[in-house]
Amino acid sequence: METIDRTIEYEKTNTFRLYPLGDIHLGVIHCDEELLAAKVAEIQGDKNALWVGMGDYGDCITPSDFKRWDGKILAPWMKDAIDNIGPTQVRRVDEMLSPIWDKCLGLVEGNHDDWIRRYNHYDFMGELLRLANKKHEVKYGGVSCFIRLNFKRKKSTEVHDYIIHARHGEGSARTSGARALAVLRLATSMVNSHIIFSGHLHGQESPDIPERLIYKGGKIKSFEGIATMTGAWVKAYMQGVPPSYLERWGTPPSALGCPRVILKPQTGQMILEKTRITKAL
Repeated sequence: METIDRTIEYEKTNTFRLYPLGDIHLGVIHCDEELLAAKVAEIQGDKNALWVGMGDYGDCITPSDFKRWDGKILAPWMKDAIDNIGPTQVRRVDEMLSPIWDKCLGLVEGNHDDWIRRYNHYDFMGELLRLANKKHEVKYGGVSCFIRLNFKRKKSTEVHDYIIHARHGEGSARTSGARALAVLRLATSMVNSHIIFSGHLHGQESPDIPERLIYKGGKIKSFEGIATMTGAWVKAYMQGVPPSYLERWGTPPSALGCPRVILKPQTGQMILEKTRITKAL
């Protein structure tokens, strides 16, 4: 597990927006690159936007993966790169995310990013971090991490912290209830986190965390938190193209896009906004 600290100066009326971007799976035709590009442009245009990378940036599936490999589902720009999958996809990820590297709090590692290293001896995460850090400082978030956002008010000694726990996730929960429970279980372990982000299952379930009571500064206080799955940018089902391995396995349709959390440091307020998009598959 990794830890990341970021100090941000703010003014009393400032509001910040936090995005978890993961499960992109660039490299297959089922990845909605147009939708991702629109979200990147939204983040780039917002001076108070921040984001966390949630893993599985490239699809990273190679011909040696007998269970999932299917050359028919490669994106058009991958057709001449079957012998160079890792490097081609990592360059594409860097190209897509370059406009917002300066707003990145850190990159969590996903199972696809890890498997290509373990089984094909290509360090996808290491190369992505190397490319990103040519432009801005981008931290490695490991398999899971704590991120402390330390907001310091300008011309004041006032400070406010938000603790984020981010984990790519694991498992193969099929129902919305099972995915919600996976996030809730994580929240019960990471007890001082204000925000829990969990990916991998391509949903945006956000169960209510039971209110927790803490004793602080001689007073009993409530400790509120937000927990959510972080969506996906790859479609499980598409009409008129070869089926994805997700469709072959009968997984639920992906919740395209990602949620965002509105942060108001002056009041300590957090607001979760979920994105659900209806569009042709």
